[in-house]
Amino acid sequence: MRANLFAALIGMLCVAGCGGGGSSLGGGGGGGGGTPTGSNVQAIVVDSGPAKIASSNTPAINTAYTTVTICAPGSTSNCQTIDHIQVDTGSSGLRILSEVLTITLPVQKDTTGNVIAECVGFVDGSSWGPIRQADVKIGGETALKQEVQIIGDTSYAVPSDCRGTGATPTDPKLEDNVVAFGANGILGVAPFVSDCGGSCTVQNNGTYYTCATTTTCAQNGVQESLQVSNPVAAFTTDNNGVIIQLPSVATSGTAAVNGSLIFGVGTQSNNMLGSATVFNLGSGGYLTTKYKLATLTTSFIDTGSNAWYFPDSSIPGCTTNKGFYCPTGGDASLQATLVSPVNNATKMVNFSVTNADSLFQNSKSVIGATSGLAGDSSQFATSSSSSINGTNVFDYGLPFHYGKSVFVVIEGKNSSAGMGPYFAF
Repeated sequence: MRANLFAALIGMLCVAGCGGGGSSLGGGGGGGGGTPTGSNVQAIVVDSGPAKIASSNTPAINTAYTTVTICAPGSTSNCQTIDHIQVDTGSSGLRILSEVLTITLPVQKDTTGNVIAECVGFVDGSSWGPIRQADVKIGGETALKQEVQIIGDTSYAVPSDCRGTGATPTDPKLEDNVVAFGANGILGVAPFVSDCGGSCTVQNNGTYYTCATTTTCAQNGVQESLQVSNPVAAFTTDNNGVIIQLPSVATSGTAAVNGSLIFGVGTQSNNMLGSATVFNLGSGGYLTTKYKLATLTTSFIDTGSNAWYFPDSSIPGCTTNKGFYCPTGGDASLQATLVSPVNNATKMVNFSVTNADSLFQNSKSVIGATSGLAGDSSQFATSSSSSINGTNVFDYGLPFHYGKSVFVVIEGKNSSAGMGPYFAF
């Protein structure tokens, strides 16, 4: 899944008990500028999550949500609007939790008539569900007859090689409900069209399954046109990418912030690239980061991650919120230099890391957003759900996005700065 299997669910892990898991327009990283308007603009919010999560002992933090309307293909009446769908630039495609779905959608079948299902592997677990078809409406944009995964749909039995009981690299837990997943669904708007492309066209990939009956689902390859895919690429207009725009947030945090998900890059007056620096993606969809004396070649920008994640043994780890960093003597002011291995673009990123134990202990109300949350990426070094090594990772999670516009251009789509895939800010 290129970069997304590692990143997509980092932002959905618990806040208090563990770490890990994803401006003005045209300013290329400036803050302010007011709220954009237009048919290609959809509101996003960073808050403590849907009701079941917000009221739990582990509310969401640094998770960007939006609202999506889905309809049975071709229908204008058999529709449902669902809020608190996580916006994730680290994965492609729409996934909805079955427990919040109230309408009936037709299943997607392969060329032999078998139903297609998927077992999506993440760092801390996996999610199972059949693929169904839906028209997807976000803001004023529509993508017709999209493949959508319905997570936790019990119509098709979970195969034994997807089911898990724990949360370890060799035995991932099954995340098939809102509380475990941390959202009512996930909208993957990565700079790629399909969720895993050519790698999932082979039978032994372990991601896609075909079901001859409701109880017999087996691993199988699925052609790209039948895979869960980025709905933005299927819009009639404004279909070459998105912009994530969020205001600045202090390291001390706040209960919620509002931002915008803007469709298209360079297609309207409200989505121009301006002076943004373009970072073309290298092999696997990765960038490079120079951090202190290290060169981390598995770097990525991901709204689906709830923190900055990078390896740094000089920063004390937390004793309560294990996996997160807890610097002493105030916030740690740090710098990282992001580099494109393709066009050699570079840009310095200044950020601060706060003490996560103090942050959560001292908060008088639920903290939905904070720019200072950071964790140790090396804790994921042995994850069996991803081939990447966490000691070589720099994950620019949602805190990176505060106070700037981040542009995402999809592979094979053109823009004023050339073809995607690329990020820009």
